[in-house]
Amino acid sequence: MPTDEPAAAAVAAPAVLPLVAAGVCGAVLPVQSRVNGVLSQQVGSLPAATISFGSGLVVLTLLLASPALRRSVAAVWTALRTRRLRWWQVLGGVGGALLVASQTYAVPLVGVTAFLVAVIGGQSVSALLVDRAGLGPGPVQRLRPGRVLAAGLAVLGVAVAATARGGGDTGVATGVALVLPVLVVVAAGGLTSVQQALNGVVTTVSRAPVATAWVNFLTGTVTLVVIGAVVSGTGELPLRPVGPDLPWWAWTGGTMGIVFIALAAYAVTHLPVLVFALVTVTTQLAVGVGLDSLDPASRALLGPQVLVGVLLALVASVWAALARRHPRAAAPAAAGHR
Repeated sequence: MPTDEPAAAAVAAPAVLPLVAAGVCGAVLPVQSRVNGVLSQQVGSLPAATISFGSGLVVLTLLLASPALRRSVAAVWTALRTRRLRWWQVLGGVGGALLVASQTYAVPLVGVTAFLVAVIGGQSVSALLVDRAGLGPGPVQRLRPGRVLAAGLAVLGVAVAATARGGGDTGVATGVALVLPVLVVVAAGGLTSVQQALNGVVTTVSRAPVATAWVNFLTGTVTLVVIGAVVSGTGELPLRPVGPDLPWWAWTGGTMGIVFIALAAYAVTHLPVLVFALVTVTTQLAVGVGLDSLDPASRALLGPQVLVGVLLALVASVWAALARRHPRAAAPAAAGHR
């Protein structure tokens, strides 16, 4: 199985399917956020995140019964031993774990829409730097004015939406109470751009996005278990019993995470990280606003100010997608070859 084809050839491939994959990722994230948010209200934020990642790891481990998938995972291990991949390039799951943890913490407080806009802001700025540093499998992307302005619009959208005030006693955080959870999510969103870039590099070795997802879920689950052990040692991680009213679908966040990570690992081998991050905005925001509109508590935050923030982030995503160009001169294509 060849493993030394230039990653730049993958980036030059037709972009229709990668863009569709990015759109599906955007649709999955708000649904997963709502599901993990419901689970966290029952068992707590960190246990919910660990359950989500751990269940995904179990499903993917069962899929290792496939010889082809085992060979793909073995190829990643071989690349680590031969230093084609560096150890830190397989740690993308750490960013994913922290994003899921921020989901379970923030969504019950600020709603799906505010969560998504905060993720978008963090991703947008981070993706610019990730593309410029060449952490992903594609060529280095210069900080062209159009890319910077698109990311700036997304950040402005975050600022507008995050400072919105809801009305009434809804049980959802409003005003100043939004700031801390939003800042946490912005930071987690920034780490996901690094995650997507690293997962793209791993996929150039594994040649199987599902194998990359297994590596991602392994490192993410270990991260959450370690954090949980540390917090438990301080006595500040109370375990709550699961109530009988918890719906069955509250346990499906891990499966949704598999879909997201596998499709993202595929898409980022063909798209710059910034383009992937901002194209997902369209479906993220559409589905997120729809979910919040169905929840009486979160609906209170869907005022004009939040919708203006959504619109700014949406314009940023369309701008980045339409302005997409491949520079003729590129730095070394894959970080794993450096």
